[in-house]
Amino acid sequence: MTENKEHLPNILIVDDTEENLAFLEAVIENVEANLIQAHSGYEALEKTRGIELALAIIDVWMPGMKGYELAVRLNDERSGDKVPVIFLTAAHISEVEVFQGYTHGAIDYMFKPVDCHILTCKINVFLELFNHKQSIVRDAALLKESANELKSSLEQQHRLTQYIEKVRENERVAISRELHDDLGQALTAVKIDLGIIKQMVPDNEVVLKIKNVSVLVSDIIKTVQRLTSQLRPQIIDDLGIVAAIEWYTKEFAQRTGIELFLDMDSGVPITPEASLTVYRIMQESLTNVARHSQATHVDIALNKAGESVYFGISDNGIGIAEDEIKSKTSFGIISMKERAASMGGTFDICREPDHGTLIMLIFPLNHIRADENSDLR
Repeated sequence: MTENKEHLPNILIVDDTEENLAFLEAVIENVEANLIQAHSGYEALEKTRGIELALAIIDVWMPGMKGYELAVRLNDERSGDKVPVIFLTAAHISEVEVFQGYTHGAIDYMFKPVDCHILTCKINVFLELFNHKQSIVRDAALLKESANELKSSLEQQHRLTQYIEKVRENERVAISRELHDDLGQALTAVKIDLGIIKQMVPDNEVVLKIKNVSVLVSDIIKTVQRLTSQLRPQIIDDLGIVAAIEWYTKEFAQRTGIELFLDMDSGVPITPEASLTVYRIMQESLTNVARHSQATHVDIALNKAGESVYFGISDNGIGIAEDEIKSKTSFGIISMKERAASMGGTFDICREPDHGTLIMLIFPLNHIRADENSDLR
């Protein structure tokens, strides 16, 4: 047996005659492969157990175990990795025996005395096929590894998105609270003081100015209340997503003049986290409608669809351009997709055939509420 090199393919030669083995070894001497020699079928099985073979060159007629039987047993042990076999024979064999050989794994027959050049050429062909196969196997393994890495990366991205959204929502809650508790209360106190001052001032011109300032303060208070609600809609926690959408769309219609039609199932059980995601996607979508769509009415649907929840927004505007949908700088769309993915859902946006834009969010009905104390790892 030649010196073993792990990176080279293995060739098995089996013959019960020492001279024939020496001849085959001399023929294969210049071939880039490890050579495994055996004098019998039993020895061949023992020496090749657990070893991958690129080719087996086997004498047909051997005592104890014929070449056909050895071929069968070699390949029985390698159910997913069959070994190509070249049978050598010095005797004439019938068509029945030839057929038997091919059914047992033969890819060729050669008669003794063997033509060295032909045998070398055939060996090189099968080594090339084996090396090509190994290359495919390696590429498949690399693809699988890359797919696993990509999957892991996507999962990590989803966790990161969830973490960022959690931090962002916490910041919104903090800002909302400060607006309400500090600025809102301070403005209310200013309005009360203005009312007291107005009663104490006899000058009608000054009183009129105080009234104007009081109206301005009232408008600012309403703006603060609206910003507070948009930053963290408490109505979601108190009354649920349906009530929150109804409240927001009513205010949106008054502000923009766009009609909104709602088709929502109030009985769909949605967690607060999923509700907040739906709410944020609605906010982003309606903002885009107001800015870009030139729409006059919008339909919003929230319904159960099997084991999923469907949330859709469609408008009768000019429709979104295809390049905007695919653009890597459409951060609003990218953000909505990431929000959907973070809850195990899918997000899609498309231009409808006749006019307008359709936005669809589908997510699992059994969306599990994230652990409040979970952290990015």
